[in-house]
Amino acid sequence: MRFHAATLACVLPAVLALLLGGAHLWRAGYEAAGIACALFAVLACGRQAWVRLVLLLILPLFAARWMFAAGQFVQLRILMEQPWGRLLCILGGVALFTAGAALLLFTQRAQQRLSQHEQTALPQAAVFLVLVLLFAVLHFAAPQLLLANRLAYGWGLMQAFVLGLWGAWLCGRLLRRDGAGKTRLWAWRLFSCIFFAQLVLGLAGYSLFLLNGTLHLPVPGLILAAPLYRGEGLFMPALFGLATLLAGSAWCSHLCYFGVWDAGFAACAQKYAQPTAQLVASLRRARLCMVGLMVALPLVLRLCGAPLPLAFACGLLLGLLMPFVAGTLSRRYGIAAYCSGLCPLGLVACWLGKLSPWRIQRTQQCIDCHACVRHCRAMALTPESLHQGGAGNKCTLCRDCLAACRHGGLTMSLWHSRLQGEGVERLFVCLIVVLHCLFLGTARV
Repeated sequence: MRFHAATLACVLPAVLALLLGGAHLWRAGYEAAGIACALFAVLACGRQAWVRLVLLLILPLFAARWMFAAGQFVQLRILMEQPWGRLLCILGGVALFTAGAALLLFTQRAQQRLSQHEQTALPQAAVFLVLVLLFAVLHFAAPQLLLANRLAYGWGLMQAFVLGLWGAWLCGRLLRRDGAGKTRLWAWRLFSCIFFAQLVLGLAGYSLFLLNGTLHLPVPGLILAAPLYRGEGLFMPALFGLATLLAGSAWCSHLCYFGVWDAGFAACAQKYAQPTAQLVASLRRARLCMVGLMVALPLVLRLCGAPLPLAFACGLLLGLLMPFVAGTLSRRYGIAAYCSGLCPLGLVACWLGKLSPWRIQRTQQCIDCHACVRHCRAMALTPESLHQGGAGNKCTLCRDCLAACRHGGLTMSLWHSRLQGEGVERLFVCLIVVLHCLFLGTARV
């Protein structure tokens, strides 16, 4: 009991320092930031190791902020010819207390207290800090992009904090391979549900949930086809291109608001049934044809002066193919048939993915059990591709194969180089979680 109280006492000064910093931010007019500090103080009372790493960064920043505020107030008192000694002692004492609270976190007892999931603490802390920083920049530079600011202006900082917490939790879950596949699907579904909920609200007349106040048809293939038909609107193609250059074809397994439902149908298959070579060849030909249609049809409709309802009907037909194909082929064979065979954007993502560094590579520990082949929903892993060194061009970097392999026969590498292993995989997960949270916090129809 005495030991438990001593370890808790090493953390309580950090909790109090956070509350003081939050009160200072609240008084400065940043109510959302003040509440976020209070909520993080509650987290500091727990046992998560990544929280300690974050505290080691933000507490010194708070101490510097207190010293800066003390200097400002002292200068103001001197100009007003008022006493300033007591003010300097109070604010200086708070700064020293905050710095001391950070130093206590280096003690062994504090490390023992905040030690849960220590193996993933650094990536989780990095994801939290990056997300809070990015969304804070958006809050001040483009506040209209954040839903919290559109609903109640000034609360974008709270959205930044919440998404930072979500990203830290998600990063930790994805780095622990047991259950990572289910976590990925549930997080992916959450993003898709929020995206389509905004579509429903937009249809109901709430234009603040739409990208520019007007309704767009949310079918992935139209990201490239719609600008060809309209002759303008390159924002979404540029966003898609940047995401695929950074994360490769992981767009199709983490970020696409359509693909998650196809993957869900494939995961619901009672058992994996190896698709026939004829089916694989047919899906490959269909995908190439769909890419040709995605480029040619919008241009033809534009040159012919086709009315907007006709173009809308063509895009809607492409979207309606997904539930039909997913409910039949995907559910039967346990493969993402729509994403692998019909979605033109998926093939473009695979092409652009060749420019990104991430690869799934075979190691010397592979014993050819083919467990990874049975878990690959994108048909990227076959016995032939394994003998050639790893996953094929259809790989969507879902990492289900890594979790399925119990022998360390697969690893993630950079361009099939010697830069491979746990560090590369952690870097990839951090990147994909940051992109997921950015899309979750800013994506609109």
